[in-house]
Amino acid sequence: MSILLSAHYLPKPYQKSPPCSFAWKVPPISLSPRAIGGGTPLRGGDGWLVERRRGDDLVLTYRAAMLLRLLTSWDYVRVWRALCEVGFEASLDDVRRWLCCERPHLTPTVLEKSLYYHEAYRLVLAVAAEHPDWRHKKMAGYISSLLPIRIPALTAYYWMKGLSRPNITPVKPCPALGYLVGVLIGDRKRTESGCGLAVKDREFAEYYARMYEKVTGVRLKVHSTEDGYYRTYERAAWLKELWCSGLWKVVAYAYPTEFLKGLYDSEGYIAPIVVDEEKRVSSVVIGLATGNAELKEFVKKRLAELGLSPRERYEAPRKRTLRGKTYTFGGSWKLRLVGWDKLERFAELIGFREGKRRRRLELLLRIRHLPPKERYKQWTKYYVKDPKRSLGRKSSKPPSRTTLGPTCQVGPTLRFLSLLTYSVNQK
Repeated sequence: MSILLSAHYLPKPYQKSPPCSFAWKVPPISLSPRAIGGGTPLRGGDGWLVERRRGDDLVLTYRAAMLLRLLTSWDYVRVWRALCEVGFEASLDDVRRWLCCERPHLTPTVLEKSLYYHEAYRLVLAVAAEHPDWRHKKMAGYISSLLPIRIPALTAYYWMKGLSRPNITPVKPCPALGYLVGVLIGDRKRTESGCGLAVKDREFAEYYARMYEKVTGVRLKVHSTEDGYYRTYERAAWLKELWCSGLWKVVAYAYPTEFLKGLYDSEGYIAPIVVDEEKRVSSVVIGLATGNAELKEFVKKRLAELGLSPRERYEAPRKRTLRGKTYTFGGSWKLRLVGWDKLERFAELIGFREGKRRRRLELLLRIRHLPPKERYKQWTKYYVKDPKRSLGRKSSKPPSRTTLGPTCQVGPTLRFLSLLTYSVNQK
């Protein structure tokens, strides 16, 4: 049974129903005409429609409620509380009616087509086989009553006659979707014309491709380019819609740990706190930098729920010279996890899949129980400070393996790969 055919959407099984035993005109909900049809829609270059018009906040909240219900199967009270927490406003009574099949007939977006069209196609074929006398309008109404989207009558006609089938990438609700959203917020190109992921770490790109295959069933190829990047070239309009509509918060709330994994692989960093004058490693810091205040607050809450309450620091806009060029950086917040206990907790729950950060994490886990000066000796075996750069360079081969404990291993074998870090001087 498909994940979409759950008790939350199906009123009664259709297999034994007579042809006219259902009410296929879904009763309307309390959305104003302005909210449903007013304003001018915004259409991106990929053809996806984002419902961000004047007065349509309730429509977007409806879409968020149905997406959260699909991802979590929560009851309407818990869905309503989650929506309020992530910034979507609706009354408890509205959410209750939406989840009890009193839904508006809205034109589906690309994201909704990816989530529901393949299931709708399967249902159309199944119902048509049992009721061959049904016409396409009746079929479209019935299928629309089962799913949170409206199926156009003409689309149902082509499916029934075998003239077409859904020509859109399917999206499966699963934890890997949370990882993709985390990467979306970080490294993945979110512009209308951009496509795919472009990073300098092959392990990161390959892991992203595996997660994308879990969600869509599409196997991505990772291409190595002359400029040293590893790229994928999927368009994924449904993923861009999550960002532009703000629905990424719903996915991140449903899969918080996976979301943080993707975000830290994209935007995180890790380094020891090194006191060079005394030749000791006193502590360790794991950080995340962002210029988005909403994202900063969202991540703080998710980390606190996992027992990783971060320290927050704001950096004002500034100019920096890197490799002979001057860059202007806007203001940003840094969320920092400081201490060896936070290191172990972070490694257990989130960790890194990006190669260079993962290897630094593994080495720091290996030396965490050593005296501070012995940590410094072990660290400088594999890293040296480069005075011209904020990052260091490899000085010798890394250790072969690191374990978090007697039964939990963190990452694969460490060998023949460059290591980068930076030192933070403290008195």
